[in-house]
Amino acid sequence: MEDMPFDENSFDLIWAEGSLYIMGFREGLSSWRRFLKPDGAMAVTELSWLVDSPPQEPRSFFGEAYPAMRSVSENRGIIAETRYSLIDTFVLPESAWWDSYYAPMERRISKLRKRYANDPSVIDALRGEQREIDLYRQYSDSYGYVFFIMRKTGVN
Repeated sequence: MEDMPFDENSFDLIWAEGSLYIMGFREGLSSWRRFLKPDGAMAVTELSWLVDSPPQEPRSFFGEAYPAMRSVSENRGIIAETRYSLIDTFVLPESAWWDSYYAPMERRISKLRKRYANDPSVIDALRGEQREIDLYRQYSDSYGYVFFIMRKTGVN
């Protein structure tokens, strides 16, 4: 992601869901900008705080899991600072988390708990995964994946 073999001004659109955090939101937007043609667009999702004062439990969890997590307004600011014009933004629905991610994961955790009941390290890892699911179940109004759709402005 940080060393892509593409020419500058190659793409009309860059689409990245759930992956930009690897580089960092600001770093990814800045780095990938050169690959967009003039007036090219970028569509990315970023895990973001949806409230001004997130509850302590998710703040603690993401303080370890994703310390760079910011609010929607902070991410909007980064978009402007990295010379993009925001076209639209929306929060992915809870069904996006449950239908294809957490519900299947929870079923798998249940099966793995039985299979590895005598392996404390596996049980501990499964407990951590279940904690994330339970956290979202309780605090889904506080954080989520936000889709940011933007257009490159100015020159590289």
